[in-house]
Amino acid sequence: MSSTERPSPIRRVTAAAVLAVTALAASGCGASTLHERAKPTISLEQAKTRIDGYLAGILAKLPVQPVSTPAAFSDLECDANDVGPHGRKQTSRGYDFGDVSSDIKAQAVTDYRTYLAGQGFQPVQDPPGFHRDWVKLKNAQNDFLAVLDGTADSSHDLTLQVSSPCVWPDGTPPA
Repeated sequence: MSSTERPSPIRRVTAAAVLAVTALAASGCGASTLHERAKPTISLEQAKTRIDGYLAGILAKLPVQPVSTPAAFSDLECDANDVGPHGRKQTSRGYDFGDVSSDIKAQAVTDYRTYLAGQGFQPVQDPPGFHRDWVKLKNAQNDFLAVLDGTADSSHDLTLQVSSPCVWPDGTPPA
């Protein structure tokens, strides 16, 4: 090919695709990702304290109160899809509100979104065709996730759960 000839559109698209895949492999899946996930975090106890703080703040704003005491914390090992060092944990806790009328549910959704937006949470978009009966919000600065489930008119049980990101149990990765 001479210096004045332009590459064909197929060659340009192929070159762009190869460049994009190479850049993704170098930045998203390489050592930098594992390095970032091997850094110290808050501890599991600090994550639980933060969850309880978020739950208390949300409950203070909702027009309905739980029908039971909070569920025990559920601590889980972060799974293989997390692409990080093993040994980190994620914890969550929530409340059950029972069967709530549609008008109270609608107000609860509004109050939930308003409060958490003020705390730095943003909507999480699920893939198309995914479960649409909940409102998921994630804090962009610390990756805590809040889910208000059972928000559709056809739902009979409204629940709230807040989950932590993956953290080292004592905040420090093993040596």
